[in-house]
This record gives sequence, structure tokens and C-alpha cells, in this order.
Amino acid sequence: MNAYTKPLPRPSALSQPFWDGARQSEVRVQTCRACGHAEHPPRVQCTACWSDDLEWVSWAQEGEVYSYTVCHWPTMKEFKADAPYIIAIVELPGGVRLSSNVVDCPLDRIAVGLKVKAVFERATDDVTLIKFKPA
Repeated sequence: MNAYTKPLPRPSALSQPFWDGARQSEVRVQTCRACGHAEHPPRVQCTACWSDDLEWVSWAQEGEVYSYTVCHWPTMKEFKADAPYIIAIVELPGGVRLSSNVVDCPLDRIAVGLKVKAVFERATDDVTLIKFKPA
């Protein structure tokens, strides 16, 4: 594996289960045992019913582009060689939305509503990034 030279996420205790799932090629989402509400990013209480009885579950890996932008001028030098690249909000079943990159997608193909599926990029032994590509 080539050395990953771009900035990496810094998981917190609250988000660690999400990143653990990514390392196992799973999309994991925090859900409420009391009302079934699912959301991302994780929180200490359910935003639907305020219960703190939360768990992490394996979630669907396919969704659709909810919104996107094409980045032509990265603000961080580490991403300059990747430009232009797609940053998107991907909506998974249940209304869960993740911010990520859409890869392997020609710029003239990206659109709101584009069906996408998760791909897992192992950046380091400890960090796997969840990205999406056209389904």
C-alpha cells in the first residue's frame, strides 16, 4: 500500500464505531432503540425522541446523491492533484446523509439523484474512508 499523504479523520469516542465499520467494509449508522430513528453524524441522544438508548447497526451501502459540488480549487494543498473532484451529500435509505467523495464518475455524469454505492479506501491500517461511485 502506498503511503497516504492527505489529511485523515480523527475519530472521537462517539464516532469510532462508524470508522470501525468502515475498516470492515460496512457503513454503520447510529440508531435509536426507543424509536428507530437513524442519523449521522452520531450524537449522545436521539434527535427524534431524546432517548440515549442508541446502538450502531450495519446500514445500506447504496443511496443517491442529495447534493454535490465539484471542487476545482482545493483549500488544502494535499488535494490539489485530485482537482477537479466531487464532494457530495449522499442520502442512504431512511434519510441518513453522509458527506463524502464520489469517485470514478465523469464530471458530466454527476447529478442530484444519481444512484451510488459505497466503496472503501484503506488509507492506513487504522483508517478506511467511505467514498461512493455510480451504482
